[in-house]
Amino acid sequence: MKLKSKIWKYFKEILIIMVGVLMAFYLTEYGKKISRSQSEKEILSQIYFELKNSLNDLQNDLAIHEVGLSSNLNVIKFLDNEAVDSDSLIMDFYWMTRDEYIFSNSSGYENLKSFGINLIQDDTLRTLISVVYNINFPRLVKGNTLNPDISDYLTPFFQKNFKTNRDTSLKYSLKLNDSFSINYPREMPRGITQLIGYIPIDEKELMNNEEFRFLVSKSLEFRMYKCRIYNQCIRNVRSTLERIEKMESS
Repeated sequence: MKLKSKIWKYFKEILIIMVGVLMAFYLTEYGKKISRSQSEKEILSQIYFELKNSLNDLQNDLAIHEVGLSSNLNVIKFLDNEAVDSDSLIMDFYWMTRDEYIFSNSSGYENLKSFGINLIQDDTLRTLISVVYNINFPRLVKGNTLNPDISDYLTPFFQKNFKTNRDTSLKYSLKLNDSFSINYPREMPRGITQLIGYIPIDEKELMNNEEFRFLVSKSLEFRMYKCRIYNQCIRNVRSTLERIEKMESS
């Protein structure tokens, strides 16, 4: 009987120890899960506000690229001897040389990488975030190797064959969105008036210049690519924001 009593006593002690170890392990894992869940929420919140700001910049940049695309097409009409308004063409020569890039804040994504991308439990959201930061954004920053800067590409020719517009009566309104436009001539600080527009030094010679036609054709190719990548990026950013909103509301 004494032996059975001792065995039972040891068994209870071992059982108590095992239960204690299991509870400690459970609480530790539970605490880690709570901590990771909290970290996920905080990082997603940071990424959300970063992408919200980036979306506004992306849409404004795309508006300028679309103006540049339209201007490029008008210049092609000019080269093909189609009727184009001369005042409008002065602005088209200017806008076809403009280029835009994003300067996105990626600190939220860098924080996510420090935890590991798998911190994001939702597979779709994890993929969207990876595509935006690793594929879309890198293609839209200055210095990417896919296409040259349009302004850098065209400026050497324009410096030799164009003069700047000095006519303050020429008006132009750049509409970035439904509620915001930039009107030219534009009054700047210190009494400076910003004028835009380029005028051919020799219009007839320009129409027959094969180098210019080549540059216009190539810049159209670059512009169409940039518009396509901007549209892709905007769609993915919107989808990411909507996915985060859906997670927060569930």
